[in-house]
Order: sequence, then structure tokens, then C-alpha cells
Amino acid sequence: MTPLFLLQLVHTLVFAVCIATLGPLGWYALSGQGQTLALWALLPPIGIFVGLQLNGGRCILQTLARRWSGIAEDDPRWVRDILFLPESWAVRVVKIMVPVFVVTVSGAAIRFGAQNLVQV
Repeated sequence: MTPLFLLQLVHTLVFAVCIATLGPLGWYALSGQGQTLALWALLPPIGIFVGLQLNGGRCILQTLARRWSGIAEDDPRWVRDILFLPESWAVRVVKIMVPVFVVTVSGAAIRFGAQNLVQV
């Protein structure tokens, strides 16, 4: 098992976990049920957001995959760093998913604020 394959496996798991967090966050935003699970579900997207910010808006795992493959940072080629997404989708994940997460997390935050204001 090569280091690049392990990175691909980890990135695939990270991607799946982050997509799965949309369920509890969206459910809480829409119904107000599952507040504790929704709060825990915030952790993976927050971790990804921090990683993107620290790496100039680029995926840390793509940066590692490029480095391990010997491809320069300014080279436009993409390195497969996730197992099942075709390149045409994978290169758009950050551009598409950040707004989806912003809307979903904002909805959950609005619900959280509304529920806590009612209790006060």
C-alpha cells in the first residue's frame, strides 16, 4: 500500500463524513430536532474550513498528493486524491460544497438562535 493510496483512502473517508454531516445539520435547521447531533456534526466541516483557510483555499490533501507525485504547485494538472470522484467533479468540490455548507450551517445557526431566544 503506497502513501498516495492511503491518502486517497483517508480523503475519501473525510469526504464521505463531511457529506454525511449535511443530514443532521439540515434536519436540525428544518425541524429543530437533533440539536446535539447537529452540534457534533459541525466539527468535520469546521475542520475542513480551517484547513482550507490555512492552505490558501486549497485542499491540504490535494497539496500533499501533488507533492508526493512530484507535481509543482503552479502546475494546473490534478492528482487523484480521492478514490471515486472523477476529475471533472473533484476539481469543483470546494467551489460547490462551501456554499452548500454555508447555507446549511447558517440555517442551523438561525434555528439555534431562534430556539435559544425563545427559551430566554
